[in-house]
Amino acid sequence: MNLPTYFDYASTTPVRSEVLSKMLPYFSTIYGNAGSNLHHYGWLAQEAIDLSRNQIAAYFNVKPSSIYYTSGATESNNLAIKGYLKGKFKGHLITSIIEHKAVLEIFIQLEKEGYSVTYLTPNEVGQITKDVLTNAIQADTLLVSLMMVNNEIGTISDYVAFKKVCDSHSICFHSDVTQAIGKIKFDLTHLPHLMSFSGHKIYAPKGIGGLIINSNCIINPLFDGGGQERGIRSGTLPVPLIVGLGYAFTFIPEILGFEETLSNFNRKIKEVLLCNFNNHILINSKSPNNISSLLSISIHGVHWEDLFNSLTSIAISNGSACNVKSTNPSHVLMALGHKRDLALSTLRISFSYLTTEQEIDFLIHYLESKLSKLLR
Repeated sequence: MNLPTYFDYASTTPVRSEVLSKMLPYFSTIYGNAGSNLHHYGWLAQEAIDLSRNQIAAYFNVKPSSIYYTSGATESNNLAIKGYLKGKFKGHLITSIIEHKAVLEIFIQLEKEGYSVTYLTPNEVGQITKDVLTNAIQADTLLVSLMMVNNEIGTISDYVAFKKVCDSHSICFHSDVTQAIGKIKFDLTHLPHLMSFSGHKIYAPKGIGGLIINSNCIINPLFDGGGQERGIRSGTLPVPLIVGLGYAFTFIPEILGFEETLSNFNRKIKEVLLCNFNNHILINSKSPNNISSLLSISIHGVHWEDLFNSLTSIAISNGSACNVKSTNPSHVLMALGHKRDLALSTLRISFSYLTTEQEIDFLIHYLESKLSKLLR
């Protein structure tokens, strides 16, 4: 099969070969249930889970007991937000209008249930500022949920300032850190109280993620079962996936070492496109605090269907992979003031340590060729 060249790493990543090799025995030979604590198969499974928890804990510099396995960030977000609010009075909540749908949909539902929600608006470069957050806090504010890195434009939030603001008001601070892991170096002294993440963005398998409870924010379970994960998240633990998740974390320091290379790739793409199509190109990833592996650009003067129908040799998106229909414009770009057609005519280019310079050169020449025809 002749597959297109891949530039959609913000959507998902391949499972790293070393990670896959580490997982395989737990599918076939070491296949015990970690809940079977009376024989060797169960003990080996539990040992593997403990090792994974330690590997993740070492990366975040948190206690292993603070990590809870889930099916991914969507479940973790629900567990963090709804689990924290469960049993509390229906007070005030804060999030932003540029959060991932896995967070926004939660708050929309909570509003229906009687909570009041403030949706913060970003500035012109897509950042939520400390002052905007501070001014939104009310006497009955219970929770703040703001993502660490935006999945569509790559903006890095000032999560350290957010954490300090929340601490000063005794408010629980949750953050979806899925797009931040492997992209930025964390300030380990000011981590959010609650952190959600998925494995498939860091070369681990799909279907596994976690919630880190790095505080005294008490989380109540959302469903009942066998009491696994210390009663917070019941269900038989998927040992092979957990093994892969933990092992993937051990490669993150190596991945972060590609920062300069990815920055050069990003800069090269921008420079060429702006040079050749300056009047038609709008850079969305324009904050000085952006991850280097993601570049969002909108293109004036071309219909989005014509644009994407022409780009058959590259795998690319126009925003979040979680937008159900491509005809729905990105809520993030709309928040930045884009009209519907411009938001749809957007390319989200994302690359990784696996991306080669030859692939970047191919991408540039390919886009030059296609845009020259579409914009003439």
